[in-house]
Amino acid sequence: MALSCWHSRWRHAFGNNDTISNGASLSASVGLITQLDNQQYKLALKLPVIAGEHTQITPTLTNGGTVRLLSSQRSDNGFGMDEQDYLLQLKANTSSPTLVFNGLKTGQLLTQLTQKDGQVSTLALYKGHNRLHLTDKISIWSTIKLFVTLGITHILTGIDHLMFVAGLLLFTRDFKTFLKAITCFTLAHSITLSLSALNLVHIPEPPVETGIALSILFLCYELTRPYDKQHPTLSRKFPWLISFSFGLLHGLGFASALKEVGLNQTSIPLALACFNIGVEIGQLIFLSFLIMLLKLCAKVPVFHHKFFQKVPLYTMGIMASFWFIQRAYIMFHVL
Repeated sequence: MALSCWHSRWRHAFGNNDTISNGASLSASVGLITQLDNQQYKLALKLPVIAGEHTQITPTLTNGGTVRLLSSQRSDNGFGMDEQDYLLQLKANTSSPTLVFNGLKTGQLLTQLTQKDGQVSTLALYKGHNRLHLTDKISIWSTIKLFVTLGITHILTGIDHLMFVAGLLLFTRDFKTFLKAITCFTLAHSITLSLSALNLVHIPEPPVETGIALSILFLCYELTRPYDKQHPTLSRKFPWLISFSFGLLHGLGFASALKEVGLNQTSIPLALACFNIGVEIGQLIFLSFLIMLLKLCAKVPVFHHKFFQKVPLYTMGIMASFWFIQRAYIMFHVL
């Protein structure tokens, strides 16, 4: 999804437009640490650029160790990631080497440490907890918790995905039909999420994000059309087909979050499974809230008026139209 990038590109093209709000502050920094020998580690640091603002994080070693910058690649177009490579040199006979990430004030820093023997551990750091002990063993449960949480956060802060799920709920006429449709959507996005995360399928992000906006716009259009039971449209007749087709597209959007982390190949299967579980948990949380809200509104007579039934649809349609134009512009100017 990586909506922070869209915010940045749009502002880069048109100047400071603060009307776009999509959770850009949730973009995470990434630190990939590889042990070279008993005294040396290599650190690949990826720092997000949000709305033209460069994340500033500086690594240091405790106990007299040295950190040497090997290379630095700065993103100067207002979006993407700054990339820095460091060589970490430990002092001889250091018993508990600790890597400190100075400047970690907002968001998270996702770290992945690959030991010399091939053992991989993943840990999330944040303000007030910015130290990584290089010799500590991190339990597999910590990794599971990290990626499940990342999946939940990713979908609950992805308003475009939530709007599509909401539209799907409104589009289906009964719970059984909705259950079929949401199951197909889940199956479809799980397929493309897996294929993309495993690098078996690669589609550039701009057309994927443009297609996601178009999928919401399509649902809004269908919802505002009169429902003809005698001659239903293809989408009304087979809603599961629509949800499956667009689910394939949304899965590619979900995969962007995992790709940003830049995981070691051996970590991908576990991270993928946990992230996908997190996405489903987040989806269930949102649907539970939405169904409860709809039931409460059904008990209030004023909400039975057609005006109040149309307002959410047109609001979603306007937002989706804006996103489509925004992302289509970016697509043709980036590709």
